[in-house]
Order: sequence, then C-alpha cells, then structure tokens
Amino acid sequence: MMRKKVHSKRLILRPLRKSDYTKWFDTYVNCPPSKNKWDLRPCSAQQCKKSKFIKRIKSHRKLANDDHYYWYGVFHKKSAELIGQIDFTVFFRESLQFCNFGYQIYNRHWSKGYGQEAARAGLKIGFRQLKLHRLEAAINLDNKKSIRLAKAIGMHREGIKKRYWFENGKWVDHLIYVATPEDILSKPANRTS
Repeated sequence: MMRKKVHSKRLILRPLRKSDYTKWFDTYVNCPPSKNKWDLRPCSAQQCKKSKFIKRIKSHRKLANDDHYYWYGVFHKKSAELIGQIDFTVFFRESLQFCNFGYQIYNRHWSKGYGQEAARAGLKIGFRQLKLHRLEAAINLDNKKSIRLAKAIGMHREGIKKRYWFENGKWVDHLIYVATPEDILSKPANRTS
C-alpha cells in the first residue's frame, strides 16, 4: 500500500528516505539519556551504520507492501529533524480491519504538544490511508503519559488484556485504548487537519 506524506500544523509524517540517514543517525546516536523505560536509548555509531539504515528502509517498505506494518517518521517542518515515530501493526484485515497503533516522541522534544499532534495525524492515516476500522493502542499499565495522550486524542479505554505483550522476557498486561473512524473523523476539524 502506498504511504503518503501527511502534514499537520508543525509536523510531517512520512516513511524514511535514503536522504534521511544523517537525521536518523543524529536522532539515535546523539539522543539524550532515556528518561523512562519506554524512552529511546542512545545507540552506538556502530549500531547505526548507513548499511543498517538502508536495510531498515527496505524492511519497512516490504512490510508495508505486504500490509503487515507501517512506520512513519515524525519530522519537524521547520528544522526537518526526526522527532518521533508513528506505527501501525496490522493484526487482521477482512472482516475486522484492525491494528495496534503506536506513537513515540523522542525526549528532547517532549512537552511541546508534538505527541498529540503526531498521534492525531496518525489516527487519520490509519482511517483514511490504510482504511482500517479499529486502531488499538496497547499501553503498559504504568505508562501514565501514554494513557493521557490516548485520552487526549479521543481514544476510549476498553479494558485490560491480561498477559498480552511479551516484554523483557515475560508476558505483561496492557490497557487497551481504541478509536474507530466514527470517533475521530466525524468530529469537527482540529488544529492538526
């Protein structure tokens, strides 16, 4: 499926390009130390060689072409920096049309409203471009910032899935927040349209 670039007020969401290598390298190698267990951790220059970057782009393209996984970088319009990511892991098409919806803003860009802006744009990508009917955000029970963001963008708490996600060698419970097109697209336009 073709992944189109999406603009919001301050951001552009799009797949990585080969010309993004320097931005990607800077984001992953020169990022500040992580501030919590979900935050981006600095990588070594060895882990971020250009060959690995090209391999990642090809992998993302194949997964998208196979309709399994869609990754969008969140780029700042003015600085062109890579400041985060949005992703969609398609669980099932046919009669269900649903996926896991992930969002992350890297810590040097926190507390500026980019998370809400990017996630709102991501919801529209999921419904308009990817033609999904249900976006689920599986959130760790103690990830208060992610829970606040899910609520702020109009997702609804559905419940807890027991031992849902395999993390750090064990199965972990997750809160499930959900949005459908009726929840998001029928609302009046907001700032990120």
